[in-house]
Amino acid sequence: MKNYRNTILVPFGSALLGGALAIGGFLFFQPQRPAPEPGERSALATPEDLQHHFSATINQAMPSVVIITASQRRPVRRTPYANLFNYNRRQPVEIDYQDIPSGQGSGFFVREDGHILTNYHIVRNQDSFRVSTYDGREYDAEVVGIDPPSDLAILKIADGKPFPVLKFADISNLDIGHWAIAIGAPFSLNSTVTVGVVSNKHRSGVGINLHESYIQTDASINPGNSGGPLLNADGEVIGVNDFILSPSGGNIGLSFAISADLARQVTEDLITHGQVNRPWLGIVMQDSSDNNGVRVQQIFRDSPAAEKLRPGDLITRFNDQPVTTPQELQSLIYSARPGDQSTLTLVRDGIQLQYDLLLQSPPQAWYQRRGITNGFSLVENL
Repeated sequence: MKNYRNTILVPFGSALLGGALAIGGFLFFQPQRPAPEPGERSALATPEDLQHHFSATINQAMPSVVIITASQRRPVRRTPYANLFNYNRRQPVEIDYQDIPSGQGSGFFVREDGHILTNYHIVRNQDSFRVSTYDGREYDAEVVGIDPPSDLAILKIADGKPFPVLKFADISNLDIGHWAIAIGAPFSLNSTVTVGVVSNKHRSGVGINLHESYIQTDASINPGNSGGPLLNADGEVIGVNDFILSPSGGNIGLSFAISADLARQVTEDLITHGQVNRPWLGIVMQDSSDNNGVRVQQIFRDSPAAEKLRPGDLITRFNDQPVTTPQELQSLIYSARPGDQSTLTLVRDGIQLQYDLLLQSPPQAWYQRRGITNGFSLVENL
């Protein structure tokens, strides 16, 4: 039986009184703790301390977040009556082109020289970009690199002076239940902050992107938040806000941000090389009937798998990591690099086998080959 000896429950309204916190109609009195010695940090901060820490964290991070307005170049036909004095019916119709705003999202500085991390779906099929900073300045931006499989992209602006940047967090220190702070411009409402907790981490298999590793949170994310940072309580980036799952289109507390460890890797590759060079196994996969592995459906010619795998093989482990779905195997392959030696454990005709394969760089635009699984557009060939 739980010991309530040091807690007194008194029916009361919801309020905060001294060291007592009233929740749900009861007043919880906590025993007084001795004051910490000079230089010693108190184990538990007061609500006021937590509130001030949150406010300071958000105010420090806010100048690093930007609004990105994307535009498409569209033809605009000039009317023949634009110049009545020189009107000539035999003159050809002239076409002008204008950049028409077509979408808006968020982003944040990852380098002081003006490199901005955002989502690929914000820059996809767009022709020009305008970046608005926290202090109201606007800049034309150029695309440095894109990574459709992870839905990340890097833009660049120039000003001649350093921009405030956000640092990536060490995800190994992140736990479920930790604070999650989202900053962005939902529905064009700039500098909007929402707060929740980390609901899960390293979530994959959702089927939205090809390379998936998400921080799931109940912090409210809405259209316009895409590309903005998801922060921990210290103002470090734990994720890049990407999408929500909802039966109605409204937020129901299922928000997803691309995990900081994946975002950091993609950021470094895009800034350094302009692209992310992922490995390729060269198979078309499908779920097994009993979910005990990944079935090889097809093998591509001249791929790493061509010499050793066969259609019908059941892959059960990748580098000693068990796999039960194509998404799990896909994520493990993406965690490697071209040129890495990898070990596949598989079952063929009831016999367990192991093969060492040398992963290679994929063919160009390999990620455009897609299949449909459970209503989502998924890549089946790796």
